[in-house]
Amino acid sequence: MRIWLAPILALCLSGCLQLGGGTSPVPVLREAELAGGNVVLRPPSGYCVDAGSVVNRAQGGFALIGSCASLSGDTSGVFVEPAIITISASPIGEGGVSTDSRDFQQALGRGRILRAINREGLALLQVEGGSTVPPKADPRHWRGLMTVGDTVLGLALYGAPDSAMVSDRGMRFMLDLVDAIRRDSPAR
Repeated sequence: MRIWLAPILALCLSGCLQLGGGTSPVPVLREAELAGGNVVLRPPSGYCVDAGSVVNRAQGGFALIGSCASLSGDTSGVFVEPAIITISASPIGEGGVSTDSRDFQQALGRGRILRAINREGLALLQVEGGSTVPPKADPRHWRGLMTVGDTVLGLALYGAPDSAMVSDRGMRFMLDLVDAIRRDSPAR
């Protein structure tokens, strides 16, 4: 999955983090399902799911979220800070999964951890650097790991250099997104 994820992120990030357009519009969704419908994504107002990115398998999947205006080219809606958010879903498996931030830090293994947040069933890290940071993005980004039923979700948020999305606003966005996924998903 990582082989094709980096080029997609680089392409999307280069367009979505530029204010003033210049990208060709893509179809967007206000809601998407992963893991055969057991995980429901409803991004906060002003953000949409890139319809072409959605992979919904019985036990997994992937979706990319960005500013609706950046993705669709329609600037008449709500203005929000440009960012790229990825969500990947996989089955938990027999061994389970730890959502303790210390375990997640070890598993992540790249980049410097700036902040770690533990909530029930969620590890959220603010990371600086690492090999997965797309070009034109701030080296600081957010990574999350959470469970929804028997599915584990990996989340990442990348923003423009010095964007509020790579600091506290990004943290609040991720926590709101996690709360919405838990609220809206039948597998919670």
